[in-house]
Amino acid sequence: MSDTKLNRAYLETLPSADLIALADELGIDIPESLNRRFVIGELLEAAEDFGDNDNELIDSSDLETVDLPETYNETVISAVLRNPVWIFVYWDMKKDHISMVRKSNKIQSLSLRVNMFSRDNPDAIADYFDVPITLDDRNRYVLLPSGFGFVRIDFVVNMEGETYEVLASTGLVTLPYVSEKIANPFPETPISPVLKLSGLPELLRTHYMNHRQSFF
Repeated sequence: MSDTKLNRAYLETLPSADLIALADELGIDIPESLNRRFVIGELLEAAEDFGDNDNELIDSSDLETVDLPETYNETVISAVLRNPVWIFVYWDMKKDHISMVRKSNKIQSLSLRVNMFSRDNPDAIADYFDVPITLDDRNRYVLLPSGFGFVRIDFVVNMEGETYEVLASTGLVTLPYVSEKIANPFPETPISPVLKLSGLPELLRTHYMNHRQSFF
């Protein structure tokens, strides 16, 4: 290993299984759901540490000239919790799946299915909502509802007749406890006393909570 220069150009040629094996050799703990872009980043950071100890494992000039490919031809989805309210979701698609979506007459749309789980029962979906996406999308910030303990996000193909197929799923992400005021930042709108009596504030709040992904 000390005779091998770990640079991005070399790591991009390795399949995902070999990247994980190399990370194990370097003593890096890699979660199973971690995207290969991040695995390569972790390996390069480790290589820099070795380089500081005079073990020539990295050619820094290669890092400045090699561009990341647009796709790794894998259908995967990952999620990183940015804060208690927002989660960042990113994904990739195999060429075969892209072709399937484009050619099939039965496929109507793509979406991220955000599945929410309670803290008391993380095995059963307590609630869910869908975030529409397109073939060109590769990442999305998703605003999470409050009152749940876990979230899992599925990469979904929606078919005719309200059926769907899950192409990939994230692992179960643990959500921290958060204040209701932070978790539900409903925008306050000035409303006249007469309209308040009509129940409009509650109607607006319900609409926001059910469709708030379209507000951002």
